[in-house]
Amino acid sequence: MRTTHALRRFAGQPYLQRGWSTSRVLLMLAVDEAGTPRMGELKDRLGITGRSITSLVDGLEDEGLLRRRDDPDDRRSTRLEITAKGHEHLGEIKALHASHAELTFAILGDAERSALLDMLDRLRAHVAGQTARD
Repeated sequence: MRTTHALRRFAGQPYLQRGWSTSRVLLMLAVDEAGTPRMGELKDRLGITGRSITSLVDGLEDEGLLRRRDDPDDRRSTRLEITAKGHEHLGEIKALHASHAELTFAILGDAERSALLDMLDRLRAHVAGQTARD
């Protein structure tokens, strides 16, 4: 748990230095990965409350980074899409992420990085399988 906590704090530093919350960064990355997701899908995926996602989306929309649009398949749902300005912001997020990941894992050689990624993937799958049974 100490390692997880230290890594999470360190991973968020470049974003916090720019005044961006980790939640904001994760939401932008999740929207980018999903395309035009429903807000409810992101809420579940990120493990946050409806109020929290609404507040995050409101802020990102006010900054012109995200846009809400009606879901053509479900009038009760709202989909999110990234604006042109949001794509520029994502480029900055991804560049920061890449350089910070390199700094984080510089202590490990290529074989160690590969082994670590394999172990973490296996652990994630194992834990997800255990959680699904509960």
